Amino acid sequence: MRRLSQLDVPVLALVQGACFGGGTGVLAAADVVLCGEDSVFSIAEVRWGLHASIILPQLADAIGARQVRRYALTGERFDAAEAQRIGLVHDVVPRDALEERGAAVVEAILASGPGAVRTTKRIARALSWTAVDDTEFTDLVAEHSAARQSPEAAEGLAAFAEKRSPSWRS
Repeated sequence: MRRLSQLDVPVLALVQGACFGGGTGVLAAADVVLCGEDSVFSIAEVRWGLHASIILPQLADAIGARQVRRYALTGERFDAAEAQRIGLVHDVVPRDALEERGAAVVEAILASGPGAVRTTKRIARALSWTAVDDTEFTDLVAEHSAARQSPEAAEGLAAFAEKRSPSWRS
């Protein structure tokens, strides 16, 4: 996520259908996000006995700390209109118009000076929460990795794969 966010070139994401967990982190790291009107989203890691530590910085930039707390703590699903309202996506379009709208965004970027685009992205990134230093990011990765090895995560991921409730919901 960090490398995606730090690319010198603009990143455009198009969403069709469901976007859960780490996928929301990809969207938050992108510069422009468009989705189909039937898309559904969730920061679902807590449902699987995990936490979203490595995507939380990007999500905090995209949707704000308050919305991160709500959606990362509950894992609840939300629709395209809510994703736009909170800032996870920029535009919601009919699914069959998604590619055309994406092409229009690419054309708008290509019409701009490449140096100006790179500099603008670098400055905007430096002003954001995602400018965590290497030590902080390494700590987030280590914490996330350790959590994936926990019994709680094993149970949560197994329950997800088996389409059943995890043991803590019994």
